Amino acid sequence: MSERDHAADQMPNAAAVARYLAAHPEFFNQHLELLRTLEIPHATGQAVSLWERQIAALREEIERMRARFDELIEQATHNETVIRRIQQLALELMDTAGPQAAFRLLSARLAEDFRADRVTGLVFAGAAFIDSDDARQFVGADSPRRDPFKHALAKREPVCGRLTQAQTQALFGIEAFDSSHVVLPLHGKGWDGLLVVSSQDPTRFESNMGTEFLSFLRDVVTLVLEPWVAKPRRSP
Repeated sequence: MSERDHAADQMPNAAAVARYLAAHPEFFNQHLELLRTLEIPHATGQAVSLWERQIAALREEIERMRARFDELIEQATHNETVIRRIQQLALELMDTAGPQAAFRLLSARLAEDFRADRVTGLVFAGAAFIDSDDARQFVGADSPRRDPFKHALAKREPVCGRLTQAQTQALFGIEAFDSSHVVLPLHGKGWDGLLVVSSQDPTRFESNMGTEFLSFLRDVVTLVLEPWVAKPRRSP
C-alpha cells in the first residue's frame, strides 16, 4: 500500500466529520480563519465562504422573524377589534327586551361586524311566556331537530365548518344553505339549545379558526335567554 493510500485510509469520512462538528459546536469559534477560507457552493453556482453563508442565513432568519412579528402585530390588532365588538354586542344584548329582540340584534350585528349571512337560534325547551311569535325558537326538549346536534351539545364547544345533511335539514328545512357555519351550543339551567352563525362563503368559518371569542358570545346569549325559558316542573 502506498503512503498516499495509507493516508487516505486514515482520513475521516464525511459522516465522521459531520458527527465531530455536531459534537463540538465551538470548533469554528476556535478556528475563525476557517470560516473565511472554506467555500460552499451556492445555488447561483458561485462559491461563498462559510462566513458569508452564515451571514446570509442569519439575514434570512431575521427576515422570517420580522415577517412573523408583523403577522403577530396584525393578529393582535384584529383580536383587539373583535374583543371590542363582542363586548359592545354583549352589553346591547343585556338591554334587549325578550328573545326576539335578542335574535334580531344578533342577526344585525353579526352580519355587520362578522360577515354572517344568517343567524339561527333553537332552544330545546318550552317558553316562559305565551306570545307565539316570541316563542318560535323554543322548539321543546323533545324536538327531533335536536338529534343531529347531540354530539355538539354533549361536547359543549363551538364547532366551525360544514354541516351534515341532517343538521342542515334540522336548521333550514328544505331550504338549501350548505356553506360554512359556526355552531354554538347553549347550556342553561336544565335546558340546552343552539346558536348557529352561517355564511354563504364556504371558507368564512373553517374548522381551524379560533373560537375563544365565540365561546364568550355563547355564554352571554345563554344568560340573556335564561329568564325566558320555562323551568321544568318538579314532581310532587
